[in-house]
Amino acid sequence: MSSHTHGLLARIFRNTGYLLGGKGMAGVLGFLTTALAVRALGLGGYGTLLLVHACASSCSVGTRFQSWQPLLHFGNSLFASGERPRFQALLRHCILLDALGAVAGTVLALAGVTVFGRALGWQATAQGPALLYMTSVLFMNTCWALGVLRLTDRFRQTALADLSINTTRLAGTLLGLGLHWHLGGFMAVWYLGTVMSFLANCGTAWRAIRHAPGLRGFRLAGAAWGRGFPGIWRLTLSTSGNQALSALTSRLTVLLVGAATNPAAAAVYSVTWHVCDALAQPAQLLTPALYPELIRLRDQGDRAGMRRIMGRIFQALGLFSLLALLVAATVGPWVFQTLLAVRTHDLALLMLLTSAAILDLWDVPLEPFLVSLGYAHRLFTGRIAATMLCLPVLYGLARLWGVDGAGLATLLVEALILSTRVIPFLRLRAP
Repeated sequence: MSSHTHGLLARIFRNTGYLLGGKGMAGVLGFLTTALAVRALGLGGYGTLLLVHACASSCSVGTRFQSWQPLLHFGNSLFASGERPRFQALLRHCILLDALGAVAGTVLALAGVTVFGRALGWQATAQGPALLYMTSVLFMNTCWALGVLRLTDRFRQTALADLSINTTRLAGTLLGLGLHWHLGGFMAVWYLGTVMSFLANCGTAWRAIRHAPGLRGFRLAGAAWGRGFPGIWRLTLSTSGNQALSALTSRLTVLLVGAATNPAAAAVYSVTWHVCDALAQPAQLLTPALYPELIRLRDQGDRAGMRRIMGRIFQALGLFSLLALLVAATVGPWVFQTLLAVRTHDLALLMLLTSAAILDLWDVPLEPFLVSLGYAHRLFTGRIAATMLCLPVLYGLARLWGVDGAGLATLLVEALILSTRVIPFLRLRAP
């Protein structure tokens, strides 16, 4: 392996380590918060809280522009060459996209809960607080800030948002447990956590803007729309649609399980999926660290370097996948019982969702590689097809076999989505 490739991998894994450290601390806080919230609200009450939050976050991700993608895709070369006017116009474009998405998501959330709230599985008494909670969508979108931090290699600072949201929720849960708060109080705590995360992300990004040479003199006022960037809208809409469907699928499955069964079953499914997803979290954090490096190699015309990096990442993922399955089978049941205070001897759901998380894990290097080479629209159409096919299947299997049926359907979704990535990747590697 060349020294250049070694240096790139060292930087990728170093930045992944920064992200993992923050996520690890946030995960511990989230673990404690979930265990305490279940005991404070009961499994049904906590399930209702999850359903309300899933509804709000679904509307957020469904209307969210992944503005960090065009910021890195088009802005890397501008930032490196010091073309400040064009780069800053692109940044204003991305900030405006985030603001428009947040407003649209809030309107959609309020309208959706007003019309369909009772059909989503929560109690009638939760309808009023749920409507107020939907306004938290205004504070869920900080993609432009993440783009700035990744572009300026400030990966350590990106952990502050995860720490702030989980610290706020844990402190609020402890207070609510001691004061015997009901569901409305815990919704307020979850809302405040979202606001604190928003402030942490935007605050650190603004500091980067104030100190990075390529961002000095930046003002929000000025030309905003990304004119002069051919293909920017195709990239933005494709990557945003792909990420929205990915995030929506995970949230809609919780809502569908709740509609097909009950809030307690939705809580079991949601927490089990989060436990399995947490096992894969260290490797998933490669994506934000890998994407900027692939963009730089693409701008340098180094396709061979891109393939070498991908090969090394796949080798690491293979070992990690085996470790994740082993940990799920041995430690998973104890984690499940600790979080939900429900004893289970059935490993079916746990292993189904762990396998689904591992399939999603192998998408980690494939997606940034294909997006950097202009295949974002194909990834989007592939995800649409897989999602449209599998969501009705998930509802049907959840009605028939409960959470185990939902786990099987989730595995099917991830298998189909991975196939839409592997096929174009293999074609690109073919001589």
